[in-house]
Amino acid sequence: MTKRDFFRIIIRLFALYLLLLTVFNFIPTNVSYLTYELAIWPILIILGSALLMILLFVFLLRKSDTVIDVLKLDKGFDDDRIEFGNLGSLEIVKIALIFIGGFMILDHLPEFLHYCYLGFKKEISATGLSPFEAPGLSEFWDYFRWFISGVNLLAGYLILSNLGRLARFLVNLKAKQE
Repeated sequence: MTKRDFFRIIIRLFALYLLLLTVFNFIPTNVSYLTYELAIWPILIILGSALLMILLFVFLLRKSDTVIDVLKLDKGFDDDRIEFGNLGSLEIVKIALIFIGGFMILDHLPEFLHYCYLGFKKEISATGLSPFEAPGLSEFWDYFRWFISGVNLLAGYLILSNLGRLARFLVNLKAKQE
């Protein structure tokens, strides 16, 4: 594998991670702000920011060679090849997807479990939530965050459970563009 191929894979995986963060974190979190006040400026800012991130995703996915040329990422190395032993591009993409799915699970598992505990305690306990716990699960916003953390856990699980198919899709996408 050449240095250029390696950086191309890294940039495209970063673009995929950016898209996942936009779809599963940025958009749901900012849409929940609209429940407090429905005005035109917040809607335009949220849509504009989401569109900008999606355009950045498309740019990084389609023009990764341009990014490599502008930043001169493949220059200054002694050798043009990277030897990973038996690792091919498919295995490197699988490793990166393991990191992405793992980070999604690790980032959102504590929050999801915390909300599960508070929801269970709120429903089962005769006294309800204590004054210290009540702000944690008393408003629509908190239920929405509980739902979003669950969706992120599901997305991380789906990435990890469909690792081979996703990796083949990303590698084939690279081959089709060349």
